[in-house]
Amino acid sequence: MSDTTTATWVPDIAGRSGPIYLRIVEALAQDHADGALHPGDRLPAQRALAERLGVDLTTVTRAFSEARRRNLIDAAAGRGSFVTARGPEEPILDLGMNIPPSPLGLNLPGLIRGGIDGLLKRSSAEALLSYHPGPGSPAERGAGVSWLEGSAGRRLPLDRVGVGAGAQALLTAVLLSTAREGDAVLVDTLTYPGFIGLARTLRLRLVSVGADAEGMRPDMLEAMAKETHARLVYLNPTLHNPTTRVVPETRRHDIAAVARRLNLAIIEDDPYAPLLADKAPASFLAIAPEATFHVATLAKCISPFLRTAFIAAPSAEALNRVAASLRSLTLMAAPLMTSLASEWVRSGVAEEIVGGVRAEVRARHEIAAAVLPGGARLNPDAFHAWLELGTRQQASVVFETARAQGLAVSPAADFSTGDKAPEAVRVALGAIGSRERLADALRRLATVLGTPGAATAAMV
Repeated sequence: MSDTTTATWVPDIAGRSGPIYLRIVEALAQDHADGALHPGDRLPAQRALAERLGVDLTTVTRAFSEARRRNLIDAAAGRGSFVTARGPEEPILDLGMNIPPSPLGLNLPGLIRGGIDGLLKRSSAEALLSYHPGPGSPAERGAGVSWLEGSAGRRLPLDRVGVGAGAQALLTAVLLSTAREGDAVLVDTLTYPGFIGLARTLRLRLVSVGADAEGMRPDMLEAMAKETHARLVYLNPTLHNPTTRVVPETRRHDIAAVARRLNLAIIEDDPYAPLLADKAPASFLAIAPEATFHVATLAKCISPFLRTAFIAAPSAEALNRVAASLRSLTLMAAPLMTSLASEWVRSGVAEEIVGGVRAEVRARHEIAAAVLPGGARLNPDAFHAWLELGTRQQASVVFETARAQGLAVSPAADFSTGDKAPEAVRVALGAIGSRERLADALRRLATVLGTPGAATAAMV
């Protein structure tokens, strides 16, 4: 590290908005990017910099602390603060990754350790160390039957239920077994980015279907299905990602009726239904079991650690086709993970964790409702919010401004399947470890969004 002292450096904070300490960090980051500051440069002493800027020493101290957290500077005891050789790290306050928070009142790492220790003591090495071909072992598929019973409204036959290494693997296998390159897949105008990327990778055509406040419109679904000769429709009807919408049961019946008339297969991506405090509307799996591929991952209601998901297919033959595609992708789900997931489902631990996640989501909802501008209204069962910006702000500008302040959010363009994305951003509430840091992140985001009323969170 060099020891060049930038004795005259003063951050240009004029024209920047937000708290003064963050303006200092933003100016430092800009000078770092522009080459006005070089790796190894020593910054002025904090007290000297405070005097030059005419601010309190605590403001500069807070700015330097934040700059260290962003990996813009480093400190050497007795020598001062130095510009780092590396650029800033990824945003440290992650409002972009949509994962469940740690369950309230439970020690999830302890449950994981205890669960794995118990499996290793009770299970044979052969069971955990060998390949599990097909759609899972009978015990794993039995756990899937139990997990899906609430969604299906009854116990499904074992030969229609399988297990996979996460929802993405199962969605891929469904598409590979039901569609050919160039086929149309009907989707909401805003939908899960993972499915958008998957369809594009498989060279399928995503066809956007209009929606109203209750979800995808059946009349538009029918029109687009006839126009494009589509055979598949993808839906995320419960706590929809990104809008948090829950499609009412009557609308689900109307969509299912269109699917039956036109012989459409329904792909129901249903990761969030267990988080609903009240009973979820009847699933497509319950309404139209003969037409529905229902995928339910544990990663979104328990933890990404459990990269395990269950699938219910319309028939045993359909499941076998999915399983054949799945073997070509992942061969099998990891036996240790699926065994732990199955044990937790059978013992009730999975439901206990879901309850803890649900309680923590409610607590985080209260923080978001109090902090986000415009008296934000959120679905209290969802660990993400949908912020509609209206005409006063652009989602791309909010995204870039937030990123410069160490925040990650997701712009509407990430979810859009139509010609033009709305001016909106999704704000995830689960990835940040503590409520205190979440509140800090949301306050910063509120500053980015501007004065109250500049943005509203819509619950649809």
